[in-house]
Amino acid sequence: MRTIAIILWAQLWLPLLLHAAPPFVLESQRRDFVSGEVVRRPELIDPAKTVVVVIDMWDRHWCKTYTERVANLVPRMNETVAAARRLGIQVVWAPSDVANFYADYPQRKKMKALPAHQEPATVALQPAPPPEGLDCCECGPSRPCRSHAAWTRQQAGLTIAEGDLIGDCNEARELYNLCAERGIDTVIYMGVASNMCVCHRAFGMLNARRHGLRVFFVRDLVEAITANGIHPATRQADPNFTPAKGTARTEHYLEQHVAASVASRQLIATAGQGAFAQDPRPRIVFVIADDEYKTDQTLPEFARRHLAADFQLVYCLARGNEPKKRNDLPGLEALYDADLVVLSVRRRALPVAQMDFLERYLRSGQPLVALRVSVVPFQVEGKDCPEGHVIWRDFDQEVLGCHYQGYPAESRETGCDVWTVASAKGHPILKGLETARLHSRSWLYRQRPLAGSTTVLWQGRWSDREPEEPVAWTQVHEGGRVFYTTLGCEADFQEEAFNRILRNAIHWALGRE
Repeated sequence: MRTIAIILWAQLWLPLLLHAAPPFVLESQRRDFVSGEVVRRPELIDPAKTVVVVIDMWDRHWCKTYTERVANLVPRMNETVAAARRLGIQVVWAPSDVANFYADYPQRKKMKALPAHQEPATVALQPAPPPEGLDCCECGPSRPCRSHAAWTRQQAGLTIAEGDLIGDCNEARELYNLCAERGIDTVIYMGVASNMCVCHRAFGMLNARRHGLRVFFVRDLVEAITANGIHPATRQADPNFTPAKGTARTEHYLEQHVAASVASRQLIATAGQGAFAQDPRPRIVFVIADDEYKTDQTLPEFARRHLAADFQLVYCLARGNEPKKRNDLPGLEALYDADLVVLSVRRRALPVAQMDFLERYLRSGQPLVALRVSVVPFQVEGKDCPEGHVIWRDFDQEVLGCHYQGYPAESRETGCDVWTVASAKGHPILKGLETARLHSRSWLYRQRPLAGSTTVLWQGRWSDREPEEPVAWTQVHEGGRVFYTTLGCEADFQEEAFNRILRNAIHWALGRE
């Protein structure tokens, strides 16, 4: 035990004595090779033996929507790369096809001047085939963009620091020379496209693994190019296939068969930067685009009264309800650092570049509390999805675990009676609500059938002629906790029982019950 203690002490503190950056720990995420279940474990990262490689952040792509998605990554990528530098990690920008643009950059000259080393021995690696379907236009089903080589350099907004290097992504020996020269054994990848260049280029993850390197990727700073509104494998219309869904599908494949992932937030926080540097409280992001129930007023007031002391609170509000503003919901980049999303959105088709933030959060199994109209948040009733925008028609089934069937028109006049389900009384969300009964002005939605993974907490009825309907329940989506209630009209926020169940649900979703 004494020997082990000395070794651990040396790993952590000897670099400080030698004026080198100390090691640190990141939580990696991979998926079981057989079951696909998420497996997390700590990974010791030695900055002196680690390199961050950024793949193909081109200035333009033949798909204009994908160009916007790539540009979306730039601010967070700059923040994360700055954190990596602060932690003592070497940064290498690795664009393919456009390396000559940087021929006169000192960072490129330093990379080319590295001494040549023998290529490391390779190991056998043949992962399972990736998901079918690649490289479709993401503007919409009509595929308006024509494929051509549009790129000339990296995104101009990327910050290339003096100590960085610039490599040619098509020349693997440049990476291996650097690793041999510096004793580097770990590569952390960012960039695009995760289903193509990040994985398969000469500088990419598969080649690095075949040459014996330990490989990770930053899961919120890679993106696949797949499709929007069509299934990329069948080329058939699929309004639930979004660019972010294709990215999530690729991420799952990579975690199961190629490499573990980490989150940008971990690097930023470890470097003492970002949203939690001065305020370590959990961050709740309220996403509100509701033109019917005034939740842009009721939710902030609820949060001020019940949450402000314990949480960071951030609000992302739609610009308005006019046709040109209704599908614009700025500020969603706050979701990079969200611990919980509270959703109140009704029938919006967001631009792909905005929806990326929200879908990335939801599809990665992070917690969600959703109110009333959020059963149909990303649908456009009776209209086609605008070019470059995205809908998620089966959100109710995929995320909330229900089948929204509308409501009886007469119930708009009556509201509904609501009560606690007897069999659920031990649930932590129902603390203090074991015998709750209330009358809500919210008319009753038809939501059956519910998924088997749901647990109904409240149910209600508006008429003796109609069956009872679920009013509040929990669900598990991609391993994350979800709470949804059909309540949420302005008058509901005057009910103590409603405020209590919403407050309890927020604490439960965050694992603070």
